[in-house]
Amino acid sequence: MIRKIIDDIEKNGNFSFEKIIENNSLSDDDFFELLKFIHLKNIPEIRTSLDNNDFIVLENENYYVEEKDIIKSYLEDIKEKYSEYNETENKKNSENKKKEENGELIDKYLKVAVRESLLYSKFGFSFLDTVQEATLGVISGINYYDRIKEISEDTDFFIKNFAVKYILEFQKNLLKDIKASELSYILYLKVKADKEAGRNMEEISRQMNVTPEYIKDLEKLFDGVELEELIGNEQILERADKITQMYILENIPKKLSYIDEKILVMSYGLDDKVYNEKEIAKILNISLHNVNILKEKAINKLSIDLLKNEFARNAEEMEYMIN
Repeated sequence: MIRKIIDDIEKNGNFSFEKIIENNSLSDDDFFELLKFIHLKNIPEIRTSLDNNDFIVLENENYYVEEKDIIKSYLEDIKEKYSEYNETENKKNSENKKKEENGELIDKYLKVAVRESLLYSKFGFSFLDTVQEATLGVISGINYYDRIKEISEDTDFFIKNFAVKYILEFQKNLLKDIKASELSYILYLKVKADKEAGRNMEEISRQMNVTPEYIKDLEKLFDGVELEELIGNEQILERADKITQMYILENIPKKLSYIDEKILVMSYGLDDKVYNEKEIAKILNISLHNVNILKEKAINKLSIDLLKNEFARNAEEMEYMIN
C-alpha cells in the first residue's frame, strides 16, 4: 500500500494528506516512512479543504457555542503554559537541551497539536475532541523522535504531521456516524452564501466538487425551511439522506477563515510567540479595534457544533446514517 501511495505522489509531484487518509488506513510505521519520503524529496502538499467564507451567520452569537468558555480558558492556559515553558528553556544549558525526556517533548509540542486542530477544525466536529486526537498524534510522533533526528533536524515537520494524521483519522471515523441529512444542510448553507456573494452555479459546483443537479436538489429541499422546522422533520430528513451520498472528508467546510486562524495562532502563541493586539493589527493589516472582536468571533466559530445535539438525540429513531 505504502509503495503505491509513494508512486502516486512521485507521478503527481504533490500530495494531499486529506486524500491519503481518506482513501487509506496507514499504520504509524507506514506513515513515518511516507513522511520521510515526502520530507527528503521536498514534495509540496496541496490542501483541499473548503475555506470558511463566514457562510454561517449567527443571529444570536451564543446559540450554538456550548464549549466557548471551555475553549477560551483552554487557549489561555496554553498561552500561559508556553510563556512559562519558554522561560524554563532559556535557563537550560545546551547539554540539558540534548537530554529532553518524552514528557518535556510532549509539553514542547502540545501547542503544535492545538495549532493543527485550529487549522483542521471543521463543522460537525468538536474542537476539544480534535485537540485530544491531535495530542495523541503528537505522542505517537515523539515515539519516532530518535529516528527523526537521525535523518533531519526538522523534527517539527514530522511531529506536526503525526498530529494531522490523527486529526484526519478521527474525522474520517466520525463521519461514519454523522447523518447525511446534517451534512446536506451544511452544504446548503454554503451554497446559499456563495450565491449571495455573486458566484454562479458552475463556480460553486466546481469548488464544492459536486454536480449542479445535486445543488439544485439541495435548494429545492431546504429553500424556505427554517432551522426549527428542520429538526425532527422526518420527511425532509429522509429526502436529504437519499440525495446525499458519502461526503468525502476534504469537502466539509472549515470553521475558520485564514484571518481567524492567524489571529488565534498569534494571540495564543501557537507558532513562535505571543503577539499583542497592536502587533497583530499591523501584521494582518486590520484595525486595532477589530482584533479582539475578530478573536471573539473566531472562538465562537470554533465552538459551533451545528445541529449536533438535536440530530444526535433522534439518531436511533430516524437511523439517518451514512453507509
